[in-house]
Amino acid sequence: MSRVRFVEHQGKRILIEDFSHLSFGTEFSDTLKTAEKTIRAQPPDSVLAVFDATGVRFNNDMINAVKAFVKGNSPYIKASAVVGVEGLLNVALIGISKFSGRSFKSCNDRSAAMEWLVQQ
Repeated sequence: MSRVRFVEHQGKRILIEDFSHLSFGTEFSDTLKTAEKTIRAQPPDSVLAVFDATGVRFNNDMINAVKAFVKGNSPYIKASAVVGVEGLLNVALIGISKFSGRSFKSCNDRSAAMEWLVQQ
């Protein structure tokens, strides 16, 4: 199953961006590129997205890549939720939010994230 895919939930189309258990490297970079291409192929202000960071092992290179990714995709995102953000990763998310000018709803799991997104 692809790490980047659209699913239907309560009649809404939601993009799942599954970065769970990745560390910086080829699979992370490939997933980021696929997500970017998928998002930018959508109409502006239309994408409901779940970014799953469960178990991610991050470093500064990863944070910088995600900052650029988030900022560049901003025109296409209607609402986004994140899953699996704890501890230092939460601090990084705050920095990404400030850099990109976007806010993110932090949820306990994908199900909660999708429930929140369908209300947006």
